[in-house]
Amino acid sequence: MLYSYNPKDKENRFSLIWLGLVVAFITWNMAYLPLIMAYNIKTPTWAIVSELVTVIILSIDAYLRWHHKLKLPEYTTEYFGLAQITEHKSYKKSVWMFIDLAACIPYEIFIFQLDLNSMTFTALLLRGLQLLRIAKIRSAWNLLDFINKPIKLAMFIFTVLIAIHWIACGWMFIMPRDTMDNFTFYTVSLYWSVTTLTTVGYGDITPMTNLGRFYTMGVMLIGVGVYGVIIANISRIMMIADRYTQERKNKLSTLNQYMQHYQIPTPLQKQVFSYYNHILTKKMNEEDTDIIRDLPQILQNELEIYSKIKLIKNVHIFKGCSLDCLKMIAEKLAQQCYSPNDYIIKKGDQGDTMFIIGHGEVIVTSESKVIKTLRPGQFFGEMALLEDRERTANVQSKAYCDLYTFSKEDFFDVIKAYPFLEKRLKDIYQARLENNKAA
Repeated sequence: MLYSYNPKDKENRFSLIWLGLVVAFITWNMAYLPLIMAYNIKTPTWAIVSELVTVIILSIDAYLRWHHKLKLPEYTTEYFGLAQITEHKSYKKSVWMFIDLAACIPYEIFIFQLDLNSMTFTALLLRGLQLLRIAKIRSAWNLLDFINKPIKLAMFIFTVLIAIHWIACGWMFIMPRDTMDNFTFYTVSLYWSVTTLTTVGYGDITPMTNLGRFYTMGVMLIGVGVYGVIIANISRIMMIADRYTQERKNKLSTLNQYMQHYQIPTPLQKQVFSYYNHILTKKMNEEDTDIIRDLPQILQNELEIYSKIKLIKNVHIFKGCSLDCLKMIAEKLAQQCYSPNDYIIKKGDQGDTMFIIGHGEVIVTSESKVIKTLRPGQFFGEMALLEDRERTANVQSKAYCDLYTFSKEDFFDVIKAYPFLEKRLKDIYQARLENNKAA
């Protein structure tokens, strides 16, 4: 897998949409062609139209690949080898080019025009060659690591259903139909394939020919292994949590045992759990640090900036900011921690810093009267960035708090590049003044 490829980039959007279209048409072809062979019928008109559209799409795809117009993982110019960066093999010199060209041949149209019986050797050979089109899906498999779990689970189930469909069509192809209509014949065959693959085998449908018996034994042998793989993969996709989520659960469970063993008071337990959960959720953990430790320092700093962006992008004042703006702000932020009842701001002090709450709660007081309580994602002290004036209220930590500071000097550096932030902060400041007057 070429991890230097990012499917979320805008420049890759067209390639991914096109790849999805190609996969959809190939899947459709691979679904109906076995049925035509199983029913022993001549190619219907709708299948000819489908074949023509598919050939056009595959021909365009071959053209785009030939001229390297598609930005897919297999066409990135470099990938990381074991020792050094090496050049990716050219598409024009690879076997994939010949497979893609062979997939563009309109086999079903030839069968229709030559009026071949669907069971003749030539017709079977031509339809067998259409299986080459499955190779066109190879680019989609390269993107599996970027797909989220629900979609990946849906794709896995769909792949299993297609495999069951093929096995059912194979059974229809080698077994006599008697007097059953097409739909009943298919449902009976589908029922047989599911019971055989799952090793249930009720025995109500049995092969009557030697070829059928050999086919059934092959499906049974495949089913023993495949059924286990199916169950294991579905269980893994559904049950295994995200690494960060699972790690947080394990650490919190261990912490809970510690609290119970030493009979820590419930109020203190709540504070400890709240703060510890914040650390595990918001900050880079030890394993993350180990992962990036071997990178150059400049890249480590860049990654740490993105970890801060995760914290500030939902803060009201920074919502809607561009990535470059958020990066510049994240570079300026400094972290400070406070214990319960610590004074963060004292009334009458000269202020030059704005505070953003990462975790915990703070209370704003004036003359021993609580004015408001601020929670994670909120900020205070912004007046100091706009005016040279004394602090007008006290701010104390209500619990253990993580705060991120934004100095006036850093603020001026940011608004030089992004002037809209100054206007946004002034609007918020003005609204707060009006609210205070109304109160």
